[in-house]
Amino acid sequence: MMGLAWGVCCLLVVAAGARAGVVHPPAGHTFNTSDYLQQRRAILAQEQTDILGQDQVLSAEEEEANKILMAAKDAEMEDGFQTLDFLPSKNFMTVIQQMEESQVFKIIRQMPKGAALHLHDTALASASWVVQELTYWPHLYMCYDTDDHLFFRFFEKPDTSCAWELVSAVRSNYVDPSEFDAMLFSKLSLLTEDPNEKYPDINTVWSIFQGYFIAITDLVMYRPAWEAYLYHALGEFADDNVLYVEFRGTLPPLYELNGTRLTEEESVAVYRDTTQRFVNDNPDRFFGARFIYAPPRGVDNATVHEYVSLMKRLKKAFPDFVAGFDLVGQEDKGEPLIAFVDELLQLSEADIRVFYHAGETNWMGMETDDNIIDALLLNASRIGHGYALVKHPEAKALARERDVPMEVCPISNQVLKLVEDLRNHPAAGLVAEGFPIVVSPDDPGAWGASGLSYDMYEAFMAFGGAKADLRFLKQLAINSINYSSLDDVTEYDLMYKWVEKWNEFVAKAPTLLAEKHCQPHRRS
Repeated sequence: MMGLAWGVCCLLVVAAGARAGVVHPPAGHTFNTSDYLQQRRAILAQEQTDILGQDQVLSAEEEEANKILMAAKDAEMEDGFQTLDFLPSKNFMTVIQQMEESQVFKIIRQMPKGAALHLHDTALASASWVVQELTYWPHLYMCYDTDDHLFFRFFEKPDTSCAWELVSAVRSNYVDPSEFDAMLFSKLSLLTEDPNEKYPDINTVWSIFQGYFIAITDLVMYRPAWEAYLYHALGEFADDNVLYVEFRGTLPPLYELNGTRLTEEESVAVYRDTTQRFVNDNPDRFFGARFIYAPPRGVDNATVHEYVSLMKRLKKAFPDFVAGFDLVGQEDKGEPLIAFVDELLQLSEADIRVFYHAGETNWMGMETDDNIIDALLLNASRIGHGYALVKHPEAKALARERDVPMEVCPISNQVLKLVEDLRNHPAAGLVAEGFPIVVSPDDPGAWGASGLSYDMYEAFMAFGGAKADLRFLKQLAINSINYSSLDDVTEYDLMYKWVEKWNEFVAKAPTLLAEKHCQPHRRS
């Protein structure tokens, strides 16, 4: 007992000494106000230098543009600080109109933003366009299954798999067709007036989100509809001053009116040809797009083996259009990457690039956030979301060492219930230390956004804080090009085109950024 008491006593003494040591100033320290303020200034100056993009050196014209931008930002930040009416702290779907009226948003809207690298094909375009355009096409039928999921399909003659009704006939039964269109819109969008009530938790919103994809997939996978949809979607990004996109897709086969299904290779050829047609029609506004094959992750090993085989075929058939591979779906409910490591290592052996969704979760120490580690060990070129990265310091260090950026999707992470106030998003910490990120909109058509500007605004105001300025936005645009999947020569061509656009933007700043020229964007 004496030995035990003596040991406890020693521990208490050591602990007390450790606590006491904290209050002792370092050697040579003086309680001099001037020295204190000098040290404080040095720390703040270093933190300012660390912010992403702060090593960008602005030209005289860029400095003038920066003054205009920061005057608008300072006013919004101060107003938010005083009134607590700060847009990034609120659910995006409740502040869209306010954001469109923001002077900062209007400036970002005018800015050449480079590329959007994290997108999903069936949520590229505005839901309002889908309703007003595609649902008015002839031969479109609709039905509900026993779980109240809405399905669409184009037929010459409907099959007997469901109680199909002609959409035009259902619409004609309404005294006010706009009521019917509003119902369709509610099925083809997550947009709602009270998202916290409708989507109380992450599983609820993901369940409804999956219903969105069920509703829209066969609607846009009709081959002529897909061509119109993709062409229009690329137009929305071009209108938003985005030059290049990389979009993921599960690749359900396109189909014809008579029910004929195209092969995966034939479907990708339609993707490529539609993209090239848009580029040919808009050579000054748009540079191009590439496709990432991204099938669902909630499958078995045999299915992933089939995925890998198809990926190899697609890369061989479309080396300049198919960028690489990913697995998609709610990570918390899907299989972790480690479950498929034998199959996925074949992609590295075949020199196929991968862009895995990883760490799109709030959990820590679970298989879901460990996907971050596997994505890096599987040689991911970029990591989708990477929300859990800050909880894995070794993975974070490895990502920085390998220069692997996180594809940060602010609005998506908020709408899908990972974070409520975007000031608390882990990307804010990454930005503060200059960690490489790219900003992208994920599924803009699903929640009332269009293009990239909405997410860039959220990142600028919430992640960059009060100090991030034009250099931060410029760095994000440069990152989006540098971290694309393009080969060096093509990447150089894209960068050259972006620099031209950027210089035009900056040169016109005094007039282009004036209030009367920065009209709010209206989604088509």
